[in-house]
Amino acid sequence: MSLLGELKRRFDDLRGDRTSGASGGTPEARDRTVRRAAATPVDVTVQRNAFQAVVEALQDETDVVPASTEIGRRLADDGVPLPEALDGLHAAYNAVHGIEPAFDAVRALSQSWSESSLTYLHSLSCEDPLTGLASLAHLRSRLNETYRESELVGTPVSNTHALVVVEAPPQLGGTNVDRELRLVDIAECLRIVYCGGEVLARIGLTRGAALVARTDSLPEQVETVRALITAWRREDDDPDLDDYPVPRVWIEGLPPSVEWAGRLLDELAR
Repeated sequence: MSLLGELKRRFDDLRGDRTSGASGGTPEARDRTVRRAAATPVDVTVQRNAFQAVVEALQDETDVVPASTEIGRRLADDGVPLPEALDGLHAAYNAVHGIEPAFDAVRALSQSWSESSLTYLHSLSCEDPLTGLASLAHLRSRLNETYRESELVGTPVSNTHALVVVEAPPQLGGTNVDRELRLVDIAECLRIVYCGGEVLARIGLTRGAALVARTDSLPEQVETVRALITAWRREDDDPDLDDYPVPRVWIEGLPPSVEWAGRLLDELAR
């Protein structure tokens, strides 16, 4: 078991112990504990079922990348170490064609596993360690407080607050490091424009957002954010203005209920 898998198990077990009391935890927590206790380091049945989509894609001679991506994410969420996930991919290829896994399939599985693991680690903290942006969980908590306050004063949140969302521009041939550096730029630009205590958070892998007051100057603020990000990346990456990918910056209105606000965050994080 890798260090990441062990950390995830210990954290989930600790969280279950704190909420269980004398009852032994929720049914979901007890079921998770039973599954983990019964599983060997590589449960053959589970691995076979997990890679069934890859096997079917190989048999049908279709693209295995989508299946490999989904399997990497799912196994990371289950705490399966990356070497064991790659072993399962190798077994699937060997069973169907007797060959080593294709590079594209290995890359897709490894990348989705890494991204899912990174997202999990970020969720344990209120702050993203690289960008300094708050976590999605923290933004969700602050949104809940905002909705509770709006109920007390009788003013809809949609009239008082909004999200300013910035999406890192696509970059052909870019690596994960390049993507993270673009998020660092987004974080710095948001801090320049919103320095009055607004919640600045990371949403998913390519987006940052600010929970701000809806004022008459909001459109001007958004244009300032867009101009800053565009100028910074032009200086660093591409002097040709015609070829430079323009970042997406927009105002996301908030729905009337906190439940729909949570769903909105989930959609933005995809």
